[in-house]
Parts: sequence; structure tokens; C-alpha cells
Amino acid sequence: MTENAILSAPALPRLVRWTLLGFGGFSFALGALGLILPVLPTTVFWIVAIGCFSKASPPLAARLVAHPRLGRSFADWLACGAIDWRGKVLAIGGMGASLLTAMLLLDPADGVLMVLGLGWLGASMWLATRPAYCPVPGSR
Repeated sequence: MTENAILSAPALPRLVRWTLLGFGGFSFALGALGLILPVLPTTVFWIVAIGCFSKASPPLAARLVAHPRLGRSFADWLACGAIDWRGKVLAIGGMGASLLTAMLLLDPADGVLMVLGLGWLGASMWLATRPAYCPVPGSR
């Protein structure tokens, strides 16, 4: 997605805009914590954040898309919902490691373990089915 396409998003009512900015900022912060803490996924939270920012603050979304290291991933997601294979592997592996850690350290009840396992399975399947390549010119 080009910077011009991001900047041309329609204006939103003030309450909606601030709500999206707050939720996007919160999601981005949780994703950043996920870089350090194994129990939080980064990819999923950053997908939510860039989606919120693209609607609420196109200049902020354009700034993230222009980031030298992360920008391509954000642009690919905004343009066609693509997540590269490395992001998929890290996200699914990180969530799996978190599930394993919870199983070993917390000794959750069987029902809780089943909910955690189904959550991991559902999120993993969703991530795995996203395209790994964005055919938009200039995105790769």
C-alpha cells in the first residue's frame, strides 16, 4: 500500500478516531512487550494496531509503513493481508512456547488447558492461511 493511499483514508468522527488510536496504541504496546515476554504474541497485536492506525491516523500508519525494518510487513498486511513465512513461524512458535510454558509452570486445569490449546490452534491456523507474499508492485 502506498503512502498516498494511506493518507487518503476518509475522516472519522472524533470519538471513533480517538478510540481507534487508543486501542491501536494499546495493541502496539502489547506487541512490543511480546518481543520480550514469551506469553504475548507480537504479530497479532501489531496487525490490530496497524489496522486501527490506518483508519484513525493515516499519517501515523504511513510512518510505520516507512519504518526501515518493519515497514514492509505493515505495508504487505495493509495491501493484501500478507504475513511473510518468518513472521508466521515466529508467531506460531512463540504462541506454542507460551502454551508449553503455561502447561509446565502453571499446571492449569484440564478445561483451561483445552481452551488455551484451542486458542493456539485457531490462531495458528488463521496465521498459516494468510498469504505469505503480497503481489503489489514495490511491496517486496
